[in-house]
Amino acid sequence: MPGRLRADNGVVKRSWRQPWLVYLTGGIGLIGLYYALPWNSSAQAFVYDGIGISSAAAVVAGTLINRPTRRLPWYLFAAGLLSFAIGDTIFNVYADILNTSPPVPSAADAFYLAGYPFLAGGLALLILRFDSAQRRAGLVDAAMVTASFALAQWVFVMHGQLQEATSSGEKAIALAYPAMDIVLLSGLAIFFLAPTWRTVSYRFMLASIVLLVVGDEINAVSGYAYVNASWLDSTWLLSYVLWGVAALHPSMTSLSERRPASPPRLTTARFALLAAALLTAPVVYLVQRGRGESVDILAIVLGASVLGLLVLVRMVGLVKALDRLREEERSARTNAEDAHRLIADQNERLREADRLKDEFVALISHDLRTPLTSIMGYLELAMDCAGVDERQYGYLEIVQRNSDRLLNLVNDLLFVARLEAGQLELNWKDLDIAAIARQSVEEAEPRANAKRIELTCFTEEVPLVSSDKGRMFQLFDNLISNAIKFTPDGGKIEVRVTGAAGRVCIEVSDTGIGIASDEQRQLFDRFFRATSARDGQVPGTGLGLYIARAIVDAHGGEISVESTQGSGTSFQVGLPAVPVPLRQVRELVT
Repeated sequence: MPGRLRADNGVVKRSWRQPWLVYLTGGIGLIGLYYALPWNSSAQAFVYDGIGISSAAAVVAGTLINRPTRRLPWYLFAAGLLSFAIGDTIFNVYADILNTSPPVPSAADAFYLAGYPFLAGGLALLILRFDSAQRRAGLVDAAMVTASFALAQWVFVMHGQLQEATSSGEKAIALAYPAMDIVLLSGLAIFFLAPTWRTVSYRFMLASIVLLVVGDEINAVSGYAYVNASWLDSTWLLSYVLWGVAALHPSMTSLSERRPASPPRLTTARFALLAAALLTAPVVYLVQRGRGESVDILAIVLGASVLGLLVLVRMVGLVKALDRLREEERSARTNAEDAHRLIADQNERLREADRLKDEFVALISHDLRTPLTSIMGYLELAMDCAGVDERQYGYLEIVQRNSDRLLNLVNDLLFVARLEAGQLELNWKDLDIAAIARQSVEEAEPRANAKRIELTCFTEEVPLVSSDKGRMFQLFDNLISNAIKFTPDGGKIEVRVTGAAGRVCIEVSDTGIGIASDEQRQLFDRFFRATSARDGQVPGTGLGLYIARAIVDAHGGEISVESTQGSGTSFQVGLPAVPVPLRQVRELVT
């Protein structure tokens, strides 16, 4: 398919058979053929007319292939090019068949001049897709281009031709052609100063219009007879070809799309336009003086006045637009500062609410632990009474288990509240972590045996770790209890303590239900419970691993997890060991 990407042997390549590239290559080839044929021959005229008609057909074909949102502008372009081609054909009939120059004005002039309004109308419809503010600014820019070009046209082309014309028809034609060039350039100026429309198709269209105007101007200034073939024909022929290429290129659809207006800026192009507008009148005056011609003072003064007013209007528009932008920026900055203050106030209130919550939890936990301790004390006395039968003793055991669970929950809440309040106190001692691990495993064996879980412990001789003994037991109890809780009956749990590179490494692994990979980074968050735990209705508060991480962090270590859902979980803890020289000093002191 033309214009698509093809894959050959696994390599993606862009097909060379793109319509715009084919037409560009063919058009350049026909122009070469035109100059290879005998000059002023019928064959040469046939090629010339064929290129003109083909450009109109190419515009229609490009519109049907690329399907822009607005097709009417391109159909107007095709009508304008076809009108040019018909005018060229009539001129060639006069030259090749009648062997005479066409009268002025003639039917050829009518078709040729009719083409310009079609092209200008297409440009106008595309310009209507601009934002209204951008369109108004573009009209001022176009007026400056029009006034500058009109001044130069009048002084160097139109005025002289009017003086040479002998009839009203000749005078009308002398004015019409330059005027139409001015209209085309005016429309092109709006596009040129709109940076959002810089597409490949636009560049081809720009080159086509520039070549058309250049050809017209050289022909008018040099006084060439249009029916005589010359190297000047290359400008018009290339203009035909490039306009067809602009329509066939896929980027032509961008010219029909509505785009938001860009902020007003004094770009290099706009600055050059303003400078050129102001310098047009002085340059025209200097050129006339330099050529020894009679200076057209009235036209120069009138043109300079109009251009000065237009530049002033454009500058006022830019200043007003910049003032609006500054006002919008100040308003946005004020709103941002207000929002920042509001967010800061809300954050402060949230921090206060969080502090009050922690105080409340700590207060409630403390108040709950006091009566709970009394309940558990009297419960032990009741269980030791001789008059309690076996059934009553079973009831008391249930109460004891639930009291223990409640006490553990209260202790966890109290620990978290103190931790959040920065009141975690540690009693530092140099401890043998391996011994603490073995004791923790021994204490957890009854709970593991109740679920027929194989609980093993492997330890090496490891360096001492400066730590809090109670918190180390709490760390092991949380990790081992977590493993027992989430390992099904008949599973395995392994606790390992090893030493390496001045660190003590703890690993607690199980063959439990595992944790989903997307939830592992949240495991150590407060009150977080994995989906597998909720689905399995495993009891818990989501504080055990949070407390474990807090203990490890307080001891300058790190904790991590590796888990595969359905295959088990492994927690690794690394703690810094006491340096050997420091330990020896402590032993000497004691």
